[in-house]
Amino acid sequence: MLPRPRPWVAALLCLWARLACCNQHKPDNAANRLTEEHIPRELRAWTWANGPLPDLATEDVLEVVETDFSGEVEEEHNTSCGPDCEKTLPTPSLSEFNDYLSYETLFENGTSVFTKVRWSEVPEAEKEIRREVKEMAEKARRKKRQIFGVDTRFNILGEEYLTHFPFSAVVKLSTGCTGVLISEKHVLTAAHCIHNGKRYVKGRKSMKIGFIVSQPYNETMRMHRDSEWRWIKVKKTQIPAAWKKIRNREKAVMYDYAVVELKESTDRPYMDIGVSSAVNTAPGRRIHFTGFDNDQEDRLLYRYCSVMENTADVLYQHCDAQPGTSGAGIYIRNWNDTVHKWQRKIIGVFSGHQWVNQDGAPRDYNVGTRITPLKFAQICFWTKGDYNLCREGY
Repeated sequence: MLPRPRPWVAALLCLWARLACCNQHKPDNAANRLTEEHIPRELRAWTWANGPLPDLATEDVLEVVETDFSGEVEEEHNTSCGPDCEKTLPTPSLSEFNDYLSYETLFENGTSVFTKVRWSEVPEAEKEIRREVKEMAEKARRKKRQIFGVDTRFNILGEEYLTHFPFSAVVKLSTGCTGVLISEKHVLTAAHCIHNGKRYVKGRKSMKIGFIVSQPYNETMRMHRDSEWRWIKVKKTQIPAAWKKIRNREKAVMYDYAVVELKESTDRPYMDIGVSSAVNTAPGRRIHFTGFDNDQEDRLLYRYCSVMENTADVLYQHCDAQPGTSGAGIYIRNWNDTVHKWQRKIIGVFSGHQWVNQDGAPRDYNVGTRITPLKFAQICFWTKGDYNLCREGY
């Protein structure tokens, strides 16, 4: 569970919720609307960001002539551009976003197509995240560095937990990674679990998605037996063009996400995806994710930890994780004023371990790809199939 907000934050939150509630019964005009820019930053740290999405058009669909399935899953990343370097990077241009967020679709028969897209504009929220990250970095330089929290992993045992939300939304890929249900038949995972940047990974052609359906308890032995699984075949997978375009460059982890569509729907509850503001994931803020770590066989492990470094596209942390956890959905809990309750949403995808060059010396982190407004729009489009259903925004 998340730590409770400080009393003064809770009081502000309560006041804001009451004001929002009251305003529902008043005329809808600018004087009565409580918009995001009027919410104090301390309060926005505990509320979900929201905003509209730009128009999206498909320019061209091209057949990929040859598809190679001989790649290995690579969970180790190396870069000389760490958190400090990333915070100095400019917002990509509209042309760059059009290139990065075009995408490749691989179907169950082994054929694939490349779809070139065109966005109408770069959302202001994309620029705002980068501005806030830079502001927070400037303030952090004037303060003494701190170490936040202790990494923890908890073994999730028993049907009462494994088959109930949110743990029931966690799935296992037959290629050895983790994923999370984001619709009745769509799974969000890491791109490198499907394609290593040069070729599709071994086993992708026959890939299946596994769900734990039960884990009986042996009364005599006083221990849980092995989990029972249900496996569903994959219909298609989609990865952003940026993952292949810049895989051998230093920004690849910024686009390490993919969506898998199943051949049949499930009746399991799924997790919503969302967009986090820079203050939602400021250093010290707690994040959560659950995965199938290789060192624990088929055990499902939940862990939480604090964000160590926060950039516009990557979440840096020291959560304890082993190979196999890649692709897990990173989530936080924020207040949703529309439904008047705390709500979990996926705000990133766990990518794996990364060595970075920071302050002239090598340093290691566990990293996650952050979901930004345009990434949200792309994932929503892949999931719903009709972009009009995504136009309301996040």
